[in-house]
Amino acid sequence: MTTTVERVLTDRRVRYVAVGAVSSAVYYALFTAIYLTTRDHLHYLVIPVLANFGCALATYPLQRRWVFRSKGPVVAGFLKFYVICLWALLFTYAGLPLLVELVHVPVLVAQAVLIVTAPLINYQLSKWWAFRR
Repeated sequence: MTTTVERVLTDRRVRYVAVGAVSSAVYYALFTAIYLTTRDHLHYLVIPVLANFGCALATYPLQRRWVFRSKGPVVAGFLKFYVICLWALLFTYAGLPLLVELVHVPVLVAQAVLIVTAPLINYQLSKWWAFRR
C-alpha cells in the first residue's frame, strides 16, 4: 500500500511545483547575486539573460528526469526547454521595466513579483510541448 507522500509525489503537478520552487530560488539567487555585485557597472536588464541561462542549466535535469520523466534526446529536449525559458525571459523584459521605471518598484522586488507569475504559464508549455510524450 502506498503512503500519502508517495501518492502526492506521483502527481506530476506536485513535482512541477516543487521543481518550480527550486527553479525560482535558483533564478532569484543568481539574479540577486549578479545584481548586487554588478549594479554599478551593468544595467539591470542584462542580468536576467545571465540568470535565465544559469537557471536553465541548473534545473533542466530536474525537469527532465523527475517532473516529466522524459527519455527523449537530451540536447533537443534542452533546446525546447530553453525556448520556454526564453518566454520567461521575454516576460521579464516586459514586466521588469514596467515595474521599475513606471511604477518605481525596486529591481529586486519587481523581479520577485515576476517570478511568482511566470510558472503558471511555463507548466502548460512544458507539459504540452517540451516534454510531450
